[in-house]
Amino acid sequence: MRALLVGSPGRTPFCGHFRGAARHGEVSVCWAGRLRGTGSPEEGWAAAEEARSALASLTSSPGADRFALIDATWTALRALDHRDLSVLIAASDPGGVSLAACGLDAVYTHGQPLVESGHPLLGEPGIPERSGYFQPEVGAGEGMSLDFVGVPVGARYPTSDVSAACGVRA
Repeated sequence: MRALLVGSPGRTPFCGHFRGAARHGEVSVCWAGRLRGTGSPEEGWAAAEEARSALASLTSSPGADRFALIDATWTALRALDHRDLSVLIAASDPGGVSLAACGLDAVYTHGQPLVESGHPLLGEPGIPERSGYFQPEVGAGEGMSLDFVGVPVGARYPTSDVSAACGVRA
């Protein structure tokens, strides 16, 4: 399972992007986000490094279930200046898959929209006061092999290579 985030339009499509994952036995969480995406490359790099550092604790603190790991991810991100944060968080355990997000227009999987504009999961950049969860309908074990692709506010889902549009390099 991977969380990916489409790059922004413009000369620096991945300014401020960060991505990572943590696993604790059968419980895992992954995230893709961006801070200071409209800032200078130096500002974006520094913000992304802060996010990576804040989220590094997730690799050493066990989560009881997918909801605990999502909550721990939000807690780590709240420690940052997160007003312009766009992030997609995906977590799984034997009971299923859950998503949480902010600053997105849509979430796709298998090239199809899973969550579209207007859904309560999505919204403006910045961590909402009350964050919720979305449980996508995926088959048993299927969620572990899925890519969840977040489309930030102002970006579009790519018509060509999705991995490249999300900054994934082989």
